[in-house]
Order: sequence, then C-alpha cells, then structure tokens
Amino acid sequence: MSESAPLEPPDVLTALGASFRLYEHPGVVDPVEVCAALGVPLERTVKTLAFVTPEDRLLLAALPGHARLRYGPLARAAGIRRGDLSPADAGRLARAGMRPGGVCPVSSDGAALVVFDETVGGLGRVHCGSGRPDSSIEIDAGALVAAVPAAVMARIGDVPTASEPAREPV
Repeated sequence: MSESAPLEPPDVLTALGASFRLYEHPGVVDPVEVCAALGVPLERTVKTLAFVTPEDRLLLAALPGHARLRYGPLARAAGIRRGDLSPADAGRLARAGMRPGGVCPVSSDGAALVVFDETVGGLGRVHCGSGRPDSSIEIDAGALVAAVPAAVMARIGDVPTASEPAREPV
C-alpha cells in the first residue's frame, strides 16, 4: 500500500475551516517579484524560511516579509544550537507538501516546529506562501497564527530602518 501525498497548505487551511483566498501568479521566488505580481507591499507579507534540525525535524520560521531573520533567537526558540540550523532541501519540503519558493507556516507535517515572530499576529491581512511558487495565500495574520496552535512565538525578526534594505544575510 502506498502512502498518499501530503496535503498542501491550502488543503490544510480548508480542513481547519480557515478563511483565505488563493492567488495564482507567475512562478517567482524572490519576495519583491512576488509582491509585484500580487500588487502588495512587502510589509503586507509573511515569509517563511524552512530549516531542518539534526533530527530531521522541519523548522519553519515565519516573520514579516520585510524583516531580517535573527538566527540566534530562532535557534533558542526551537531549543537547538545556532550551528544546528540547516536549510531544508526540496525533498524535505516535499514531505511537508511544499516546494521551494512557496513555503508556508501551515503544513501537513504534524511534527514540524513553527516559530512565528511575535509581531506576525497583529499584521492584519497578509499574503504568505501556499506551498507552491506559483500561488500565494491571502489570510488574516491572526488566523494564520491560530492555524498552528503548537507554534512558538518569539522575537526572531528585525525590521530594517528606512535607510537599510530588507534582505537576508548571506
């Protein structure tokens, strides 16, 4: 007997009874390109960065789209060492019903650890990944956080000042 494919984030949200809209757009992964395709500012998005722990547990970090991830606080919130954070590859994301470029904090991976930046819940209506690089979810940020009841809330993002660009460190 073969295992069924994991549910994609929109299917998980539907099963939870969450209210959201799905928007299709060209398959783009750069946040600025996604915003241009949707016609929304970066500040109205939630980006999710995917990592794996040494035990192969999926770790999803969700923060405002214009914020820079603070790796040390993320590792502390997850209960691991900073050096144990490794980017999730396409195969690991596929096991959670997602593909690179469309990572969402909501997944069918029941063992995933999700850490939301403490500001996300108050952002109002936002766009986030849908599990695929060619579509995005529009949802109330509070509903997005509520869809992951076991999530950890922590200050994992730094919002840039007007004079600095919003990008992840290399």
